Amino acid sequence: MISVLLVDDHPVVIEGLRKVLATAGDLTVTGEAHDASGAIEKTRALHPDVVLLDLRMPGASGVQATRRLREVDDDVAIIILTSYGDQAYVRQALEAGADGYLLKSTPPEQLIAGIRSAARGRRQLSPELLDGVLIEFGGLAREQTQRTTDLSADDLEILRRASKGATNREIGLATGRTEVAVKKRLQVIFQKLGAVDRAHAVAESIRRGLI
Repeated sequence: MISVLLVDDHPVVIEGLRKVLATAGDLTVTGEAHDASGAIEKTRALHPDVVLLDLRMPGASGVQATRRLREVDDDVAIIILTSYGDQAYVRQALEAGADGYLLKSTPPEQLIAGIRSAARGRRQLSPELLDGVLIEFGGLAREQTQRTTDLSADDLEILRRASKGATNREIGLATGRTEVAVKKRLQVIFQKLGAVDRAHAVAESIRRGLI
């Protein structure tokens, strides 16, 4: 079971989240808090797997709470769940150590999937925020996160075509490979990038400034 601490100053939001998470058989609400100090106290006492944290609360913001939670428990996954999609907030939250930033308009099934993924160590971001974040961090990614890899020029070409939505068959036709060969090469690329699937590999290669 994945234990989740709910942090929001609106009881109706807490109750709604409880009902949503109750539909997932592998998630359990281990507690709730209504401000930053309560979140820190409950995290210290309960050691949840995931903290679902509102951005605007009495006393301290979700960004400030994230920094303090990281000092209390560096292993807990922290997801900001908010109505505010401003890129400045997203940047501040991620820089503070948040593992995800989801909007309250996120469909229940995506919220549940996001919590599961965050508990496994993968960062989460509402799809509608992705373009803005890539633009915001694009220059920094190219300057600071481009790392040495053993990806060949051919590998990067496959990634570039995959990023544009090309199928394995289309990539094969364009690069002189069979569809099976492309599929096998993609598996090697996934391993080199530490990616689990095509979308993850494309996102990681963009983040590193490789394509």
